[in-house]
Amino acid sequence: MGLVLIQDQTRWDQFIDKSPHGLLFHKWNFLKTIELHSGYELLPYGIYKGESLICVIPLFYKKIRGLKFLFSPPPQTGVPFLGFAMCRDYTTLKQNKKENFLNIVADEFHRQISKISPHYTHISLVPNLLDIRAFTWNQYSVTPSYTYILDLTETLDNIWNNFQHELRREIKLGEKLYLRLVNSNDVSPLYHFLKERYKEQNLHLPIISKSYLEDLIRLYPEHIVIHYLYDDREIIGVNMTHEYKIFIGWLGAVRFSNAIRSNEYLTWKLIQRAKEKGFKAFELHGANRKNLCQFKTKFNPSLELTFAINQKNKLGQLAEWAYFNLIKRR
Repeated sequence: MGLVLIQDQTRWDQFIDKSPHGLLFHKWNFLKTIELHSGYELLPYGIYKGESLICVIPLFYKKIRGLKFLFSPPPQTGVPFLGFAMCRDYTTLKQNKKENFLNIVADEFHRQISKISPHYTHISLVPNLLDIRAFTWNQYSVTPSYTYILDLTETLDNIWNNFQHELRREIKLGEKLYLRLVNSNDVSPLYHFLKERYKEQNLHLPIISKSYLEDLIRLYPEHIVIHYLYDDREIIGVNMTHEYKIFIGWLGAVRFSNAIRSNEYLTWKLIQRAKEKGFKAFELHGANRKNLCQFKTKFNPSLELTFAINQKNKLGQLAEWAYFNLIKRR
């Protein structure tokens, strides 16, 4: 059957639930919310081997001033990974069958991209989808990226003992201050803090709107949770988490004060929550900025590799430069 557009929400979500690479970001209503708020057209492609659906790939298309863009995910969604989700059996296949599946996916994808003929294509893959050779053979450029993963199959005591000594001391100080962690669906404080943080860096907030986040939380109240950390009077820490298959510290972790190491304490409380809820992994998302790595490595996570697949012509190169140098900056 090759590559086809899938319009069956149940079929799509059942595939994502079973896929080793499927995240909440891949779920149908999440994708439709992105489409609604971003102005990009969702193209929910499925790739078949014979009669078997072996991969899905949500793409987002938009034409801006004559230039055609194709993303997965599109900008300003806050979504770190999207791209290809392989079938449930993929990880258990022998290597020759894995490569056969990937060659089919890459070739069908390339054929469809050639028909759309975008000026700029950017696909951010989920962690641990490491064999991207078939895409390089089709002349796509590949950019590596990194994130941190904490193994939650260890006992909580072992996880704690593996923390840096200074980190354990900072968390104990937080315990003495009787800080309160409150779970909420109120986006307003989070959105305000994020907006102020990016304003300080002379950057536009990389989130479409407050209503976009509100819609996501309304759709997935069990899987998207905002955690506010309070002292006696006010919020001193915040993080919005992705709690589906893997626990991800997704948006937030704004540094409020150096006097109280609120981020350290908040992260530890979230690790405890993830462990209690039965998650096997906790992602300290993002390991590409030196200053952030210095904070996250205190928790002794492992480093995990991710990739982005890119293709652009000369007009696409100009559009990319304009986005990063003119549009993204305030």
